Amino acid sequence: MKLKLLSILLLLGCSLAWAYSLQYHPLLLKVNDKKGKTLIKALDEVYGDKIKVRDGRCYFFEKQSRGADLEYEIDRCRLDYSQQTVYTQADRLNGIEIKGTVWIEGNSYRTRPYNGKWGEWKSTELFSGIHWVNRTGYNFEKRNGEFLFKPTSGIKNIRGTNGYVSKSKAKAIQNGEEAGIVIQESESGKIVIQESR
Repeated sequence: MKLKLLSILLLLGCSLAWAYSLQYHPLLLKVNDKKGKTLIKALDEVYGDKIKVRDGRCYFFEKQSRGADLEYEIDRCRLDYSQQTVYTQADRLNGIEIKGTVWIEGNSYRTRPYNGKWGEWKSTELFSGIHWVNRTGYNFEKRNGEFLFKPTSGIKNIRGTNGYVSKSKAKAIQNGEEAGIVIQESESGKIVIQESR
């Protein structure tokens, strides 16, 4: 009876711990900021508009230099991290209590162009971190009791929804008939969203 109750409480705790159905290291649940927010909750807010999770798989769109976004599907996605364990005197004087890098990864992934077909699954089992750190990672630190996140170069190019705009919607935006942001036609003839400045 006690084992069954403990199992139910553990399952309930895990489901409430983070909105994503991701695997993650318990340390991310133990580290709190000065207001009591856990690192995992802070990461939920940071990743919230970039990564979608369904049935244990992560999905995101990566902005391409030409044409529509490329969609990624990561199987058995999980949150991994590396913590820096050596701190300098300058770190301590600057109020840094913990720092490291966190990223979303998986052992297998596949991609597809917008409205295209999924490609074959590819493996990242041997060097998973190397493949994903720069694509989905954030450098983090807890400084003076607050979490700070600095995105890696790759995560600046990803988002949770597709940025592709159809030609008919693009014309409506250009003609002022519909609200939207700055757009341009790529060399391939496809309309892509540009970041508005």
